[in-house]
Amino acid sequence: MSVHHRVFAFAHIGDLHLERAGDRNADDLRAILAEVAGLHGNGLLDFAYLPGDLAEDGRAEQYALLRDALDRHPDLPVRLIAGDHDRQYGTMTDFGALFAAVAGSPRGGGHAALRHDLPRPRDPAPVTQTYYAETVAGVRCLFLDMISAGYGEKGFGLDFRLGPRQLAWLADELAQADERGLPCAIFTHTYPDDLRVPDEREELSGLIRHHGVRLVEMGHTHYNELAPDGRTLYAAARSVGQNEDGSVGYAVAAIDGPVTSWRFKPLDRALPFVMVTSPADRRLATAPLDVPDGTISARALVLSGRPQADWRCHLRVDGGPPHPMRPDGPRTVHARIPWREGMRRLAVTVADGSGTDDTEVIEPVGPSFVPPPAHDRPGSDAHRLSAWPEKGLRGDQLGPNRHGRDW
Repeated sequence: MSVHHRVFAFAHIGDLHLERAGDRNADDLRAILAEVAGLHGNGLLDFAYLPGDLAEDGRAEQYALLRDALDRHPDLPVRLIAGDHDRQYGTMTDFGALFAAVAGSPRGGGHAALRHDLPRPRDPAPVTQTYYAETVAGVRCLFLDMISAGYGEKGFGLDFRLGPRQLAWLADELAQADERGLPCAIFTHTYPDDLRVPDEREELSGLIRHHGVRLVEMGHTHYNELAPDGRTLYAAARSVGQNEDGSVGYAVAAIDGPVTSWRFKPLDRALPFVMVTSPADRRLATAPLDVPDGTISARALVLSGRPQADWRCHLRVDGGPPHPMRPDGPRTVHARIPWREGMRRLAVTVADGSGTDDTEVIEPVGPSFVPPPAHDRPGSDAHRLSAWPEKGLRGDQLGPNRHGRDW
């Protein structure tokens, strides 16, 4: 076992919809950033992801609230994309200034916007798009722009588009990642199925499935949702700014070898926080469980404000005796345990001396597991999971874009 195992992990801070400095969502954002920045400072997270709809009306004064909140944590890496509200009135000038200042800085990866002549519903004027890619912790991360090629203003309706240049770029990136043996995660504002142009919808969904993209991380829904299709986990996190789905907080996603994991961290639940990153739960699995010699490898990501020396971690199988877990990297703990046919539940518990602890329970698949076939609506929420409280899923799709109230 390596003593320096590296798991890719990030925090997803949902749609902000910032308007005024004294609003609750602005306070919540500042509190979330403080917690996430502390975790990154301890080496536990790679970056904070902002999935668009950062400003309610896409205005400079609203982005200034975000800039101020981020400036309090200058060492926190941030990756951001645009949402439909960032083009609420048909222009993205103010978002462009934010993107240049944040994404274009070292904390944002130094990414620049791209200028394209794109076919659009009304004119072929040059369009600035903000898509980019980078490799983080051995994972190729691809950030898409569904907004710039459309219009998006009030009265026109949702108008998610990618454009031919971005789709060609994505196809090339995915092919290169395959050649290099890199797993891929795609970051986008919403499901591929929400794209307005059917050909783009089919091409994006097809690329994701063909290349076995491990994770598609999204905003827009305003509720927590997981929609695994046997190869890719589509994951959306609840909004910070227009929240009907329960306690505000942030999602944590991880890729650990062949396993992709996800769990929501409520802000009103104190650290520590634990998420099993290997083996895969049966609801998220893409491959059978490997039991080569009657044992399995179990690993978990730990988020804590305390030093690793204070962590006390163990796992139990079906309520049996505890097996100690030891650090095998700066953010993970590990154990190798016996695993027999008929075993069902694996629970990992962490305490860190702060007076609280946390437990996650998963149900690993068996050695005979076969992933499900492709769904007839790939890239959609048609295969979403029902309620899963331990992950933060309510399963009721509360939010303005499905069954919630009209914000």
